[in-house]
Amino acid sequence: DVTDNATLELNTGGDFANNIGGTGSVVKSGDKTLTLSGTNSYTGGTTINDGTLVATSVDALGSGDVTDNATLELNTSGTFDNVISGSGQVVKSGDDALTLSGANSYTGGTTISGGTLVASNVEALGSGDIDNYASLQLNASGQFVTANLTTHDNATTAIGAGSALRANTLTQEANSTLAVHLTDSNSGAIVTADRANLGGTLDITGIGNVTKSWTRDAYSYTLIDTDSAIDSDFAQFTVAGIDAKQVDFLTVDGRVNADDDTRYDVTASLSWYADSDNAATNAHGTFTLSEQGHSFTLNTALTDVDATLNPDSATYWDGKSLIKRGAGTLTLGAQNTYSGDTDVQEGALWLAETATIGSAGSAQAVNIAANAAFGGHNATVNGHVNNLGNLYFVDTFTVNGDVVNSSAMISGSDQPNNTLTIAGNYTGNDGHLYLNTQLGDDSSPTDKLIVTGDTAGSTTLHITNVNGLGAKTVNGIEVIEVGGQSDGDFTLYKGHVDINAWTYTLKQDGGDWYLRSESDDVPDDGGEVTPPDDGGDITPPDDGGEVTPPDDGGEVTPPDDGGEVTPPDDDGEVTPPDDGGDITPPDDGGDITPPDGGDVTPVAPQYRADIGVYLGNQWMARNLQMQTLYDREGSQYRSADGSIWMRFKAGKAESQAVNGNVDIDSDYSQFQLGGDILTWSDGAQSVTVGLMGSYINASTDSTGNRGADGSQFSANGSVDGYNLGLYATWFADAQSHRGAYIDSWYQYGAYNNSVDNDGLSASRYDSAAHAVSLETGYRYDIALSNRNTVSLTPQAQVTWQRYSADTVIDDGGTRISGQNDDSWTTRLGVRVDGKLYKESGRIQPFMEVNWLHASDNASATFGDTKVSQDLPNDRVEVKVGIQANVSERLSVYAQAAGQKGKNDYGDASFSLNMRYNW
Repeated sequence: DVTDNATLELNTGGDFANNIGGTGSVVKSGDKTLTLSGTNSYTGGTTINDGTLVATSVDALGSGDVTDNATLELNTSGTFDNVISGSGQVVKSGDDALTLSGANSYTGGTTISGGTLVASNVEALGSGDIDNYASLQLNASGQFVTANLTTHDNATTAIGAGSALRANTLTQEANSTLAVHLTDSNSGAIVTADRANLGGTLDITGIGNVTKSWTRDAYSYTLIDTDSAIDSDFAQFTVAGIDAKQVDFLTVDGRVNADDDTRYDVTASLSWYADSDNAATNAHGTFTLSEQGHSFTLNTALTDVDATLNPDSATYWDGKSLIKRGAGTLTLGAQNTYSGDTDVQEGALWLAETATIGSAGSAQAVNIAANAAFGGHNATVNGHVNNLGNLYFVDTFTVNGDVVNSSAMISGSDQPNNTLTIAGNYTGNDGHLYLNTQLGDDSSPTDKLIVTGDTAGSTTLHITNVNGLGAKTVNGIEVIEVGGQSDGDFTLYKGHVDINAWTYTLKQDGGDWYLRSESDDVPDDGGEVTPPDDGGDITPPDDGGEVTPPDDGGEVTPPDDGGEVTPPDDDGEVTPPDDGGDITPPDDGGDITPPDGGDVTPVAPQYRADIGVYLGNQWMARNLQMQTLYDREGSQYRSADGSIWMRFKAGKAESQAVNGNVDIDSDYSQFQLGGDILTWSDGAQSVTVGLMGSYINASTDSTGNRGADGSQFSANGSVDGYNLGLYATWFADAQSHRGAYIDSWYQYGAYNNSVDNDGLSASRYDSAAHAVSLETGYRYDIALSNRNTVSLTPQAQVTWQRYSADTVIDDGGTRISGQNDDSWTTRLGVRVDGKLYKESGRIQPFMEVNWLHASDNASATFGDTKVSQDLPNDRVEVKVGIQANVSERLSVYAQAAGQKGKNDYGDASFSLNMRYNW
């Protein structure tokens, strides 16, 4: 870095990237081009005597004034507020937008070669010529004074609201654009010049925002006033980017004044008032915005006019009805009192904040066609609404009349607390209602439908959760309030909505409708559920129910298919939610105090059904790694130099989760193959080492507890994958395997998992498991007659497992994690088997009884709520089977096994093994 407390003279070219600080100044000399790219803080100012000085950041020239006697090139974005003086020129390059805000006095002119240059001070551009090859915006209140301004081909010069321009010569070349924003305050000419050479396109905005009454004469603006005659004209005239010829609701024209050829005038009249304005066109109430993306805001009130139904007129308009056509969006911003119908045939019609249609008590209708949209923000319709398209509401939207919904009514915000109030009757004709709710307890913020009259018909409710964490409810979250006869049938899409560990269903109570998470059971202690501790955020999905307002409040992007429309936010951007601190987390599973202050009533939540699938997938992966020496080797096996073996196992397991609120049923199968790779014996004892691998597949069906409305939901899923492992066995007696033995093994498994939550969401994720086992036992042989023997083998085994799974964010926004855990399983048991000879054959029946003890349940965290499988710590296992030697080297055995424990836990399996000894 450079500390400059005097004068730093740079007589060179290239890029000077050092950061310059201090109280001194910088002088650029020499005819080369030098770039300052550092973040500089020197305060003594900058002088450019020769060549070109390029600044690639707004801080590159420190904080002092700039004396420009050559060329200053600004290739950056942001706001450059240093004051520029001198005889040199300023060049704006690059693709970014740069704002000049200083009161500048440089005289060498301004060139815009790329990007956008915004002048936010009327003196920002100095006093020289302006050559615009890209985009120039004059955006300051008052008059800009320049020598000559030329807008070259494909460039745009925009004069913002409240701005004016004084130039010696104004030149608009072919294919250029002059964009001018008109306001009520434009009483004089916007552009004054000695002479004007016109061409390209004139684009006018702001016409629809005038607040005066259009019932007077048509508006006329003097756009350009010159000292000499204007002998040229613009090639095209547009209104807010739309060809003026296509704007049927306005009669807009721009031309040189016929009586004074030094003036260029713009005239505009609203077609609604064309008769009283003596306009060239017939009065009519049709507003057509043909192109998707086109929008027009009208802040003039539309009232009834005296329109004669003249057969010679092509309009046949009654003077009080509005028709919206085309894919664009029309926004009404005034208190409109016209009494006829409103037909939204295409695109969108939007009511800005406080806007109205109709007078109080009006019986007119708003008819929304299929693939069209209508709605508003804090707006009112005095009349009926027949909806075949989409009806949007933001904040508060009131219809003082009946509503028939044959399509969709949609909250137009991405946050809750929006209300659609129908001061009349509501009929759902297989309609849909989309609301945002922060799914939590009874006090949770939510969008709401209020009907003061009666309801009828059928409507499907779609809920988008916004940062809700789930909680127990008492009465529930009220989403629909009915003041009259509540005969309408409202059903929740897919029957339920899930967040974290909670399931919400829709329940009618007293005519109103609530989202409730409680079940029809009363829990004994509410255990096994750990509530969230921090109210953390959950990121919701985009299921099509949310609509994002634009940031400029002016335009509405209509749908490409007519299905959805993005309504404007009349107050600008929507404030995003905070970090979740305002969310009240659920309690610890205890009692809930009713709002009336009465007795405390224990309330059990209704848990989401797919809890059991996630836990079932985890348990199946862990369970199918478990094995004993005899599961793998068979009964009293004998091997001379090693062996190869295979095993097939299939079974069914039943368990519960979350204190018996979720039932889990799993079916599983496993195919395992292994073989000895190393054997050693000293004649007495032996050691065998081998490799093994298996493929597992399990499917799980899970059923949640029954809700307060009697609803009950199910989910299903599966896990499949491979285990690869190594085993080692030591026998004290290498020949008969009497006496002690030690067996150990290690396995690693990788699995694919799937969960389908009753069609509400579907997830795919990966998991893995490690397992290490150490087993020991001692076999006693009891000799019987004819070489027959009975053996008794007490056994002990300990197994450590580590399971891990991907974090999942499901379609409803729930984050499922917390499946990474260690567990220990111990086994104590005794095995009784026999060896029975008959002629040359041998059969070996066996029976085994074990006591299994597990240290940990399968568990997962839904959001911040931990749930666990109700696996009993202690289980009893019984195995019975028989082994037969097909030959001296080939043996086959079959086994049936069962496990039983508390909490309705059960497991039954059958396995078939085959072993070939070398």
